[in-house]
Amino acid sequence: MNIRLISGIFKNHKITAPNSRQTHPMSERARNAIFNTIQAEIPNAEVLDAFAGTGSLGLEAISRGAKKVVFIEKNRLAQKILAENLKIIEKNENAGEAKIIRSSVSGWIGSSQSQFEIGEILEIPTFDIIFADPPYYDPQFPSIERLSKRLRSDGILVLSQPKEIENFKAENLILISEKLYSGAKILFFRAK
Repeated sequence: MNIRLISGIFKNHKITAPNSRQTHPMSERARNAIFNTIQAEIPNAEVLDAFAGTGSLGLEAISRGAKKVVFIEKNRLAQKILAENLKIIEKNENAGEAKIIRSSVSGWIGSSQSQFEIGEILEIPTFDIIFADPPYYDPQFPSIERLSKRLRSDGILVLSQPKEIENFKAENLILISEKLYSGAKILFFRAK
């Protein structure tokens, strides 16, 4: 299965998605709506693509001018495909930086906190934009709430969740927009 990048320096470039149930690639229509909503925030942004799967959200952000994208993915097949998809960045000197973290989101949150506490890293990573597209069978709201604390002041969290469940909420976020696409509800939050 192939997914087309919509705009930017990699416009119309096709990336690969696994033919399995391990990932649920977001539709082009939903991705387009997301990027139309947050386009002004993307140039030079530092972005986290949590539950990255194929990396389509993070790659679209790089294509549109993000400075750096960190991809978190725990599934080995998805990691392999994501690494292949990221090879397009190496071929373009104008593309932003990309890094894959091979971990669960909750595992990464815990390990980066521990590394900071024992002095292995000087600061806890923070981001201008966080994309969170967890598996619909396990929305992982506690992990997303912890992730939301990694947003910089005035940062954006874009969350895809099943439309039939109650909206995710966190005290440090303000819901600014909500869109429905097929079985998905896309929520846009701004950090307080």
